[in-house]
This record gives sequence, C-alpha cells and structure tokens, in this order.
Amino acid sequence: MINNHEQEKKQFKRLFSHLGIDEFDRRFQVLEAFLKLEKHVTGSDIDLQLKEDGIILDQDFIDQSMELLCRFGFASRMEFDHGPPRYEHRHLGLHHDHMICTKCGTILEFRDESLETHQIEVTRAYGFHMLQHKMEIYGICADCMKKRSPLVSLDKAKQGEQLIIRQIEAGRNLQMRVTSMGIRTGDRIEVVSAQAGGQVVIAAGENRLIIGKGMSQKIMVEPHDSAALHTAPEGAAPFKLRQTRLSDMKAGQEGIISKVSGKGTLRRRLLEMGINRGTRVYVEKYAPLRDPIELVIKGYHISLRVEEASHILVEDVNIAQRRS
Repeated sequence: MINNHEQEKKQFKRLFSHLGIDEFDRRFQVLEAFLKLEKHVTGSDIDLQLKEDGIILDQDFIDQSMELLCRFGFASRMEFDHGPPRYEHRHLGLHHDHMICTKCGTILEFRDESLETHQIEVTRAYGFHMLQHKMEIYGICADCMKKRSPLVSLDKAKQGEQLIIRQIEAGRNLQMRVTSMGIRTGDRIEVVSAQAGGQVVIAAGENRLIIGKGMSQKIMVEPHDSAALHTAPEGAAPFKLRQTRLSDMKAGQEGIISKVSGKGTLRRRLLEMGINRGTRVYVEKYAPLRDPIELVIKGYHISLRVEEASHILVEDVNIAQRRS
C-alpha cells in the first residue's frame, strides 16, 4: 500500500503541475494527509490529520481539494444512508463494494468475484453496456448483533429488517386486537419504516400496518436470518417457517422452494426442470381456466399443471415486482 501511495503522489505532482492547478503545495498537503488515513474518512478527519502534522488549512479549502482529488481519480466520494460525505482511496484497477452497519456506522469493504461475474452476465443478457456500478448493503454488523438480545421489541427494529414475530407480551384485549390486524406469532414481517416516536409501519404479507408505540413495545421479534437457528424453549414445538403449496400462490408472488414431493416419475421430472429445494420461483400468471400455471425459475419460463404444482412447497412467499 505504501508503494501505491508513493505512486499516487508522483502522479498528483505530474498531473496537477501540468494542469496548472492553483495552491499546488497546499493541495499536496491535503493529499498527503488523506493518504495517511485508511478506510472512509470525512473532511473533518482530514482536517484533524493536517493539524496533527502541524498544518492549518481552511475547511472549505480542504473540501475543495478533495473534490479535485475525486475529479482526477485519486479519491472516491460516497454518502452512506444520508450521512456526511466520506472519501476513500481510489487505487486504479481495484474495485470493491460496501456493507454499512446502520447501528454503529461501521463500513466494511468486500469483493466477491462471483457477484462481479454475475453482474456482467446479467447486463449482457439485457444488452446493456455497464460503465460502472456500486453495491451498498445496509444491515447490522456482527459486533452489534453479538451485543443485541436474541429477541427485541418491534419498536427497536431497524427499517428494512426482515423479522419473525416470536411473542406478543400483552393482555387478552390487546392480544385480540393484534390478532384482528392479522398479526400472529410465527409470522414473518418487514419493517417499512421506523419513526423516532416508536411508531412502526410493517408489511405483513400483502398488507401494510401501522403499529403504535405501545403495541410495538409488546411485540417481540427475531431477525429472520437467524430464525433457522432458533431453538425452541424446552417443551415447546420447534419453530417452522410457514409453507405454501405452489398451486395456492397468486400471480405476482414469489418464494423459495422448500420441498418437492410426488411419486418417482413426477418428482424426477420436476427436478429435471430445475425445480429444486432452495430455488426461487416466481408465479407469472395463470391460464384463463387457472390451469396451467406459468412460472419463472432460474430465468426460464415454464408451465406446470395445477396438480403438479400442488406437490411443491414454497416458503418466504411475498409480492415481487413484475418481470418481463
């Protein structure tokens, strides 16, 4: 990395001298301070580094210099989840994506060659010429998850979280009210928005529901991605995700295939069509007499008779965007 930094300094001197950029020496000081810092830094972080080096520069000048560094490819400017602008080193030929913890603000860099290859394949399939891309995954980092209780009240959930309702700690009247809204223990929900006052908007199946602060504090939830690891209390039945027969799904819904049954010949035929456990299936439409069903699996359009589809169990069923 040190060699890369020295190369950056040489290119800066050659390029900025050639262009006749003003305040060359002071802008070079900004570059040096920036290169001393790793990860994703703000203009204030660079100002602090300059002061440690005994250099006092105006913050506006620092910000302007960083914009020049971005313009000429020495830095990249990013804004994560409406936070302050951050800068990171841009070493030519190196690309990575980011995971951002919405709780502590930690930014993790990652690169996955299979994802990069898949993005190229997808753009080619659509006849699209990709110039650049970025991926930002928002969630909760491992350290914050370790500190978090397995069960939390709904009012403490984050926007975008997929959750499983585990307990409803309420009296009979409130229990009945919650049930009348279509919310039950074991349901999977998504947090659409979480307000500072404790009010939460959730998606439960095809419905959007507004949950007040008092009620949200009594609904205990668990992150969906840890639900598979959930161990039921002693004497209680183990938790199972709700499953739906593919033949009972509606047009526009998608889910994950959890089981393929049926007699030998039928089951073998379904597997040969790519209908395997763990595969995502999308219900495109039904024929006028509701038989057969037209599906999209692994990018292919296939048709199944309703009777055949009844042998396929699907979980995590939700509404999906219409596909071409």
